[in-house]
Amino acid sequence: PAAAGVPAITGEAAVLMDFSNGQLLYAKNPDQRMYPASTTKIITAIIALESGRINDMVTVPLEASIVEGSAIGLQDGERISLGDLIYGLMLNSGNDCAIAIACHLGGSVDEFVRLMNKKAGEIGAVNTHFNNPNGLPEPSHYSTARDMALIAGYAMRNPDFREIVATKIETIERNDPEAQVFLSNSNRMLWNYDGAVGVKTGYTEEAGQCLVTEAVRDGRELISVVMKSEGLNIWSDSAALLDYGFMNFKTVTLSEAGELAGDVPVIY
Repeated sequence: PAAAGVPAITGEAAVLMDFSNGQLLYAKNPDQRMYPASTTKIITAIIALESGRINDMVTVPLEASIVEGSAIGLQDGERISLGDLIYGLMLNSGNDCAIAIACHLGGSVDEFVRLMNKKAGEIGAVNTHFNNPNGLPEPSHYSTARDMALIAGYAMRNPDFREIVATKIETIERNDPEAQVFLSNSNRMLWNYDGAVGVKTGYTEEAGQCLVTEAVRDGRELISVVMKSEGLNIWSDSAALLDYGFMNFKTVTLSEAGELAGDVPVIY
């Protein structure tokens, strides 16, 4: 029989994962290939933090300034710190920030994408293939709910990443007095869900509404992923999943590492 209160999720694919051990507490089409939209930027950010220095100054390339979709209005030739680009990437979901980061660290978007796919493989996201650093729809740019939870769990073990995605509001530094410097996190869960500490929203017409959330309550940490939900359901789906995890499961230690389990006689 189904556990009490298993939530009905509108999203086409969803998982709820225990952060500490990777155990799935809920799964709906966990391995179905989905468009990840801007949740892609989770892996872009963690690669940037691991392979770059946040104080390094980045020269914005033309291709970043003309990219479509959500952006912070980067201009061709503008100089901005890598750290501020990562804030623009994760809070305002700047597609332009993603391209600028990719060109700075990879030398080109294609080379950075190669790093993204290598990293995904190392994390164990075996049903994932990235084609760009921002999540704009392409047929061969896909992931799964399970893989996005694995990627988020990996990223959230980095303290700098955790700090950035938990930030509600940030002011960045830019030379142009007219440029956007005030960033407000698009992840409403940070405001509306008790214990939420991240992670990333995503939306394109093809992908629908996507959301990766991490929340902490009473020392327990859970990651929910909902993909291809509709409208406001993305928030209620995610809250329902996390509530289900916090209310219906508890962590039990069966034995401590190195603890004697017992003596068993072995013949010969």
